[in-house]
Amino acid sequence: MPASMTFRTRLLLSFAVVIILALLLPTFYARELFKDEILDDAQAGAIRELRLASMLLKERGAFDNEEALHTWLTDLGSRLDARITYLTSGGRVIADSHVPYAQVTDLDNHANRPEVLQAEQEHYGISQRYSATLDKTLIYAATRIEGITGINPGFLRLSVAYSTIANRLERLQSNILLIFGLALGLAFILSMVLTRSIARSVAEMSAVAKAIGEGQYGKRLRFFPGTEFEPLAQSINTMAASIESQIATISSQANEVGGILNGMREGLMVLDASGCIAKVNHALTRIFPGTTLYIGRRPLEIVLSPELQDACDRALSDSEDQGHGPWSLQIEPERNRVYDVNIVRLETPDCGDGAIIVFHDISELKRLELVRRDFVANVSHELRTPLTTIKGYAETILTNKKTDPKTSLKFLEVILKNADHMAKMVEDLLSLSRLESGKQQFSPVRVNAADALNEAFRTCEPLAETKGIRLSSTLPAEGVPVRADFDRLVQVFRNLVENAVKYSPADSTISVDYRLDRNQAVFGVSDVGPGIPKEDTERIFERFYRVEKHRSRSGQSGSSGLGLAICKHIVERLGGRLWVETRKDADTGSTFYFTLPAEDDQDES
Repeated sequence: MPASMTFRTRLLLSFAVVIILALLLPTFYARELFKDEILDDAQAGAIRELRLASMLLKERGAFDNEEALHTWLTDLGSRLDARITYLTSGGRVIADSHVPYAQVTDLDNHANRPEVLQAEQEHYGISQRYSATLDKTLIYAATRIEGITGINPGFLRLSVAYSTIANRLERLQSNILLIFGLALGLAFILSMVLTRSIARSVAEMSAVAKAIGEGQYGKRLRFFPGTEFEPLAQSINTMAASIESQIATISSQANEVGGILNGMREGLMVLDASGCIAKVNHALTRIFPGTTLYIGRRPLEIVLSPELQDACDRALSDSEDQGHGPWSLQIEPERNRVYDVNIVRLETPDCGDGAIIVFHDISELKRLELVRRDFVANVSHELRTPLTTIKGYAETILTNKKTDPKTSLKFLEVILKNADHMAKMVEDLLSLSRLESGKQQFSPVRVNAADALNEAFRTCEPLAETKGIRLSSTLPAEGVPVRADFDRLVQVFRNLVENAVKYSPADSTISVDYRLDRNQAVFGVSDVGPGIPKEDTERIFERFYRVEKHRSRSGQSGSSGLGLAICKHIVERLGGRLWVETRKDADTGSTFYFTLPAEDDQDES
């Protein structure tokens, strides 16, 4: 019954169903019994007519051909008011009283007809079914025929209409419907009287149960409507109290679990037994944006890693060869993002198997590991060249006693130059270490960035003049007030300009521009050198890191390889940031930008 029906309506319908069943069962039994008797009489009549037709056929005894048999059966069928068919032992129809002789060959093979199959085993065969040829239900009777001259042995089949019993059954059904209507009317009146008082009590209990089902767990039955309903009312109150307690416990546990999952820094993904995503935490949505849109999908649709999908399939496989885990692997779904993934299989008796996938972001560890390896390699490279030079020239002086003083002096100058380079490298390393540890103190005050740039230009001009490079600036004449440490700002400008000079072609121009971006002053040092590949723009600020194709020997460049790393730490300590971009107005070259807090012209330090 539909859920929207009231209890009273359901009770009324129940009475109606009982009455209908009580009347229908005996009535239908009598109807079927009457139907069987009529059918038996009709089948007996069909057999009698078939026996008559077979006797007449045997008395005829011979036919010139099959067409003569067809003509004779047509005449006999019209006199008996029945359809008479003759078919050979193989089931081929050769004559039919209700089908023109030209169409007889189009009839289906009748070898598998029930009456024919029965006539093969017994003297007569009988069946009842619908005839597509005559478009009505018929009773078929068949018997075996032999010894007719000119005609192959076969079966004679007779069929009569089944319309008489159908008409009688329809009249019986009309009477039954009339009786049903009267009985249902009387039952409805009696049921209305019996169910009125019960409906009120049930309605009150239903309202309370509905309120509990909608979440009003504090709802209770305060009045028990009759002793018959008292156990049910007490059960409803007990159920409500139990549900209220369990819901409070479940909600508390769900909040605790949700808080734990969403407080994790690691991304977490829960798979159901089919291998589809069932749940994710907030950390995973930060790692893979839009993950919540893929609930119900496979992990491969979010994380483009066949290795991860294969590991998930193995974890959910029922094969004993796969083991029970946990499974661990590392994936790199995008450049410079590496995750250590752990997969644990869940086995729950109620919900089937599943799996939990935890994503640990180890990108920074991998980056630091790469930085450490590169630092060892780079510092070895930077120190080996000057040390080799010093050792070689010193050994030459010591072993060759006849070296003239001028040559010895040149050798000593080379040794001094490389020693100075190593000393500068060590000093830069110490300076960088102090910056990273925070031991080097800064005193940010209001300074003029233009004065710091001019000081850096004076230091770099001798090197620029040797290559014919021009140094230009767009900083305003009145200066650019920023909050910084003057000496450190000079060091930043000097390192950036020196790098630009070293890698710029002769007779080119290095420009320093400036703009204000809200409360930040943005400075840019541009050159037309070979530029920096995009994949190296983040790593060039690491110690000793250089773009490989532009790496040069320390003795030739005079650089310690630490200038950009020192600049980055100074700028960040002053409250800004440092980055590099490829120049958009030229095919080559790059621009190093850094920001500093801007000072208002009216502010005083």
